[in-house]
Amino acid sequence: MSPVVRLEPITPANRAQLVALSVAAEQRDFVATNADSLCEADGNRACFPFAIAVDGSVVGFAMYALDPDDGNYWIYRLMIDQRHQHRGIGRAALAELIALMSALPNCPRIVLGVEPGNSAARALYESAGFVATGEVIGGEAVMCLTC
Repeated sequence: MSPVVRLEPITPANRAQLVALSVAAEQRDFVATNADSLCEADGNRACFPFAIAVDGSVVGFAMYALDPDDGNYWIYRLMIDQRHQHRGIGRAALAELIALMSALPNCPRIVLGVEPGNSAARALYESAGFVATGEVIGGEAVMCLTC
């Protein structure tokens, strides 16, 4: 059974909890820290950050944005704290994020970038229907999902 995951707005209370979350050491090169991501969201109105919560506890972070360069909606961040991985939370959070983004006006596709060595993330995205476009931006392989 999949966990019940909620995407919650950022508040002062959950912001501190988000900053305390981290991925495993071998994953640190794959995703920005939540502190850095929250700073990015604070400075960019195109970014929409969320706390990922399960049973009232903050367990991860997600953020999407409308990219002004290409006009596409991108998943900028998806991270699950190392203590909560391998429980289906990432898959459930991704499904929630896709549902939210697919309901946005003028969102024909959702795009993301994945580090080449991050095979777990790539497998997760492929299982949700994302396909590689063949593009590489900033060293990340671009994947997209048609809404």
